[in-house]
Amino acid sequence: MEPAPYLYLAPALLFLGLFVYWPLLYNGWLSLHEWNLVSPDRRFVGLANFAALFQDPGFHRLLWQTLLYVLLALVGNFALPLLLALVTLALPPRWQDLFQTLFFLPTVAAASVASLVWLYLYLPAVGPLAQLLRGLGVEAPEFLGDPAWALPAVALVANWKYLGFHYLVALAGIRALPREVLEAARVDGAEGWSLGRRVLLPLLAPTLVFLFLSTVTSALDYAFIPVDVMTQGGPFGTTSNLMYATYQEAFRFFRAGVAAAQAVLLVGIFAVFVVWQYRLLSRKDGYGPS
Repeated sequence: MEPAPYLYLAPALLFLGLFVYWPLLYNGWLSLHEWNLVSPDRRFVGLANFAALFQDPGFHRLLWQTLLYVLLALVGNFALPLLLALVTLALPPRWQDLFQTLFFLPTVAAASVASLVWLYLYLPAVGPLAQLLRGLGVEAPEFLGDPAWALPAVALVANWKYLGFHYLVALAGIRALPREVLEAARVDGAEGWSLGRRVLLPLLAPTLVFLFLSTVTSALDYAFIPVDVMTQGGPFGTTSNLMYATYQEAFRFFRAGVAAAQAVLLVGIFAVFVVWQYRLLSRKDGYGPS
């Protein structure tokens, strides 16, 4: 057996082993222990950290808020980019270029900078949004201080920041559709809703699958920096999610074992969607497992 291929792969395998697989294994081992990140002693507790999480009503609320983040991300990074892509293609070519630039522009800004900009926009009483609503005769809510508004307000920032990438993916997917098939469908009498449901959506299915699953798997990552910069999980924990709570457990409350247990659950949730995505996209027709 020739050793050359393995020598070529060795740097990548070493990188993956040191920075991906070893941290995952170590995190799994740490989830079975109680540790404060400072003491040299780690007390083995088995599955007690997982049992404590599922018995904690606060963790149940955390899971619900995580689901809400994902649902809001699907609106802002799946449905809205697809709609904007369809609207863009109906415009003249020169306007299409302008729209692509405008929608993608927030993506190039650092997430922390975008969060600070929106933090200013959300300022109560003196912020631009509050002044705009006051000019319209509407009393502005305290966007980041009101538990009813805080989570949607933070999700809006994350969606605004990352919408451009998903918009370009949707636009590229629609532009790649075979025009002869669409023209043939129109000749056969398909138009409007019938054309979209029976022709456009099936042809666009691989792109939709990718957009849907990438939005789900990246939703919490997108929300981490806005939460950290704007609310730190408040008010009253209403803007926290599973990823941010894991960070807090480890580096604010120094409960490394509980944080590791939450990370294991988070990785497990992501793994389910990644496997599902792989099975759907690995089919030759792009619709399901082969």
